Amino acid sequence: MRRSSVAGLLIGATAVWPLLASPAGAAVPHTVQRGETLWSIAAANNFTTRTVAAYNGLSEDAQVYVGETIQIPTEAEGAAALASAPETSSSSAPASGSTSISGIPHTVVPGESLWSIALANGVPESTLASFNGLPANASLIIGQRIRIPASSGTSTVSSSGIALGAIPSPFGTMYLRSDAASAWNAMRQESLNYYGVDLYPEGPLGAYRTYDQQAELYRRYRNGTGARAAPPGMSEHNLGIALDLATPEMRWVVDSIGPAFGWAKVTAPKEWWHITYVGR
Repeated sequence: MRRSSVAGLLIGATAVWPLLASPAGAAVPHTVQRGETLWSIAAANNFTTRTVAAYNGLSEDAQVYVGETIQIPTEAEGAAALASAPETSSSSAPASGSTSISGIPHTVVPGESLWSIALANGVPESTLASFNGLPANASLIIGQRIRIPASSGTSTVSSSGIALGAIPSPFGTMYLRSDAASAWNAMRQESLNYYGVDLYPEGPLGAYRTYDQQAELYRRYRNGTGARAAPPGMSEHNLGIALDLATPEMRWVVDSIGPAFGWAKVTAPKEWWHITYVGR
């Protein structure tokens, strides 16, 4: 009698085990490839960045790295993740649209420093440091969250009188001359659709630059503390028609489809990253 009871328990446990072992959802793991970002992965799977970020417990502006695994949810799982996610303000929003006294959140990405973030947002480096309770010579860590004073704004973007259009990037909203921006956004979508490669600038100063931003880059070049840069007023970046690509893979895509959208490499032959809008 006792043996029969034990056998019954084993059979019952065996019947229940598949239910316990079966996955709770149908999410598909995705290994991050070179050149991919959170939003390019989301777009390739017909999701918003917020949906994929919420499902993976990440912020919308989180950086992903080659080899990292991101879970792609089903529509139902994505909807459930969004429903339970707290409301947050995207750090990709232009600074001029914010009046928060606590500043605009920004996540540090590779290659950034207090200086480059301050320059890109038109705020003194010392102001940015003190606003975040940091020493003026503080080193930033990739993934570190800082806040940019809301008063910095982006009003300098159009101070030269050039009509500008917005382009998305991991560094927030960036700008190009309006016709160049429209062509860039169309080319970027084509790249995502057919190559699965996102296109974006190499850093916060990789697209349009104000005269003052170019002047600071040129000053650093002349005193030996920065990369090669053209004098202010003589750079295509000041005109909003140039962009520095983040990876060689992006350059390969632009070489393949760029001319159809008016984007080509016609200047700075030794700089693979530098491309120019020449029109269609």
